[in-house]
Amino acid sequence: MTIRVALFGGSFNPPHTGHAQVVLHLLHAGFDEVWVVPASVHPFGKEMAPFPQRAEMLRLALSDFGPKVRICTVESELPGPSRTIETVEELIRRHPDHHFTLALGDDQVPDLPRWHRIEALSALVPFFFVGRGPWAPGEAAVRIPDYSSSEIRRRFAEGQDAGAFLHRRVHDFILAAQLYGASPGRSQPAPPRTAIVGLGRVGGSLLTTLCAAGAAPLWCADPDPERLADARQRHVAAYDDWMLAYEAAPEVDFLLFCTPDSWRPEVRPGFWTTSPLCLHTGGMHRPAEVFAHLGIPRERMGILHPARAVPSSCTSLSGSLFSVTGSAPFLKRILPLLDRLQATAVPVAEEDRMAFHAVCALAANGSQVLEQAAEDLFLRLGIKPAVSRDLVRRLVSDSLEAWWLLGRAGFTGPWVRRDEMTAHSHEKELTRMEPGVAKIYSDLKSEAGRWLVPDAQTDPKPGPGDGNLPEKP
Repeated sequence: MTIRVALFGGSFNPPHTGHAQVVLHLLHAGFDEVWVVPASVHPFGKEMAPFPQRAEMLRLALSDFGPKVRICTVESELPGPSRTIETVEELIRRHPDHHFTLALGDDQVPDLPRWHRIEALSALVPFFFVGRGPWAPGEAAVRIPDYSSSEIRRRFAEGQDAGAFLHRRVHDFILAAQLYGASPGRSQPAPPRTAIVGLGRVGGSLLTTLCAAGAAPLWCADPDPERLADARQRHVAAYDDWMLAYEAAPEVDFLLFCTPDSWRPEVRPGFWTTSPLCLHTGGMHRPAEVFAHLGIPRERMGILHPARAVPSSCTSLSGSLFSVTGSAPFLKRILPLLDRLQATAVPVAEEDRMAFHAVCALAANGSQVLEQAAEDLFLRLGIKPAVSRDLVRRLVSDSLEAWWLLGRAGFTGPWVRRDEMTAHSHEKELTRMEPGVAKIYSDLKSEAGRWLVPDAQTDPKPGPGDGNLPEKP
C-alpha cells in the first residue's frame, strides 16, 4: 500500500504556531502522514540553533498530532548544506513505497527558478502550495499566519514576551536552554492559553481575572450578545458557538467550561485538532460524567471549581481557593493556570466531589440563611434596616475572627457555657417570633452540645447571667 506523505521542510528556528497550522492544513488536505524536515545546515550559511535542539522543539510543538506527524532528521545524516533535491532523493531511495509531495508556502513561488536543480526536483515530486500571509474577506483559499521567526528570536534576546507565537512547551524549552539570548530571569513564562465557554458569573469572573493578570483568553463563547460585547470590549475574540470558536483558534492550553452542571458538551468524531485540557467549573460531578461525549482521555479532563461565592460576573478570583479533581498528570499541568490566577488548589477525589460540594454549601449558604434570618428578626424588633445589617455583619465577623484565632475555644454564648436556662429562654422567644428559626436554633444547640467541650477552668455548673460576669483567670 502506497503511503501519501507531505514533506514540510524549513529551518524551524524556532518552530512556531504558524508551522503547526501548516501541519494541520496538510492533514486536512488528505495526506496519510506529514514529515517535518528540519534543515541541518542552512544553504545560505545563516546561523541556527543546534540541530538536536531544533528537532526537540519540533517534537514538543507537534507531539499532540500523534503518529501521523513525524520529525524526519534525515538532513543531519547528509553531508554539506541542506538542499531540498538531495533530501528528496535520499528519502525516495530509503522509502520506495512512499509517494512524497513537497509542501511549500505560496510566497516561495517567485524564488523557485533559483532553487538548486529545480527541474529535477519538480520531476521527482509534485508541489503542494500553502497560502501564507493575511487573509482577505471573501477569499476562498486557506491562508496560514506568516509569523516571523526572526521577530521571535529578537523578542527573546531583548527579554520580551514571545509566548503568543509559540507552543508553551517550546517557549519553556527555549528559556530553560537559554536559546536566542533568552534568560529565565529576563523573560517571563508564557501566559497559559485559555478559552472560556460560558460567560455567566464564574466565566465572566475568570475573564475579568485573567485579563487583569495579563493573560487574556484567546476567545470566549456564549449565546448572550451582551456578554459577547463585554468580552470584545476587553479585546477578546467572542463567538456564539464554542465549536466554531475552537475550529477558528484551536491553539489553547486550557478550555474552561463555565456552564451549568447539567450541560453535557458533545462533539463530532475527529473534531479535536489539538490537545487542550478541558476543565469544568461546576462543583458536583466527576470529570468523566461532564465530558463523557467529548471523546478525550481522562488525562485531559478535570474539575476546577472556585470554593467561594461568586456574586457577579466581574468578581476577581485572584487569590481564591479552587477545588480540583483529575488525574496526577492533570493536576501537574494546571499549575501554570493556578499560578496566573494566584490561586491555591484543594485536591478532591472524584468519589468525594458531591460531599465536598455539600460541605461548601453548608459553610457558605448555611451561614447566609442564618444571617438573613437574624436580620429579619432585628427588623421585627423595630431596629432600623441599616443598623440591623451592621449588627449582623459585626456579630458574624467578630465570631469568625475568634474561631479563626482560637478554634472551638473561640466560641461564646449559652451553648458553650451549658447555660440551659438561658438557651431555653432563647428558644421560647424565637418560637414566639418565628417557629422555623426556633427549630434551627434548637438543632444547632444540640449539634454544638455534641462536640463542644467545656473549658476546665470554667464553672462546671453555670447559671443564668454568667455571661455578664468577669472572665475567671
